[in-house]
Amino acid sequence: MHVYVWPRRLLIAAGLVMATGTGVVLAQSSAEVGQGRRISLTAVAGADARSAPERKDAVAPQTEAKRTSRQIRAANSSLEHSSEAGQSAAVLADIKGQQDLHQRLRSVDPEQRLASGSTSVQEDERWQKIQTVLRPASLIVLCEEFQRDLPTSQYSRQVKRIEASARHAIEIQRSAGLSGDFFEDAVGDDGYRESLRKAVRGDKDAAYGIALAYKKGSLGVAASARRTEQWLRFSAELGNGLASWELAKIYNRNGLVADAARFEQKALDLGYRPPPRLPTRGY
Repeated sequence: MHVYVWPRRLLIAAGLVMATGTGVVLAQSSAEVGQGRRISLTAVAGADARSAPERKDAVAPQTEAKRTSRQIRAANSSLEHSSEAGQSAAVLADIKGQQDLHQRLRSVDPEQRLASGSTSVQEDERWQKIQTVLRPASLIVLCEEFQRDLPTSQYSRQVKRIEASARHAIEIQRSAGLSGDFFEDAVGDDGYRESLRKAVRGDKDAAYGIALAYKKGSLGVAASARRTEQWLRFSAELGNGLASWELAKIYNRNGLVADAARFEQKALDLGYRPPPRLPTRGY
């Protein structure tokens, strides 16, 4: 192969050929360029000097890539249309549901709608009143009337439980011989009244808290040994082991040995474990 210095015009021409990427092959070509200089070439002018089959093989992946790209764009477009169609269907279904609801409401007699709303308000008001009453006897009456007038109320189960607790409170009051004004609600501060409200509904710890209030003279009530003993008894009957043990100590100091033994054993049965006794304590 003979290689000569390429004249500038041939270099420019070769550059143009390479820029086009046509891959034209000049095999053993001769040309007269410039001032009569002879050039023999077995070189390649262009970006690709491969044979035609090779160029075809190189173009095939590019064509396939373009085809795949078009297919992806078409699939994405199809998904977008499908998503938009699904969203449109959901919106239409929601609108249809709202229309059906409005149609049903229009079909109900206005007086029935008014009565239904009035019943709901009445239900809530009566439930709130049950929540605030402190005396067990009054609470039982309210619960009975509520269940009679509103048997399908959402509060029915809670009202039944409150009524049962109030009845139990009265049973304890009677069986223990507690005074008629035991559930006095005209004394004490807000803390006392809240503890009383819970105790009437069966909260043994709230009842013990009231006993401590009467023992110390706190929560807006004056100290009273009688009230302390009564509320310890009430708390013990509700199942407070500590209250039962404290009551046993009071009975023991007052010489009521049988009662002391009974409530001491009750405290142990309820799971209370007293601290070890000292021989010099006398109890």
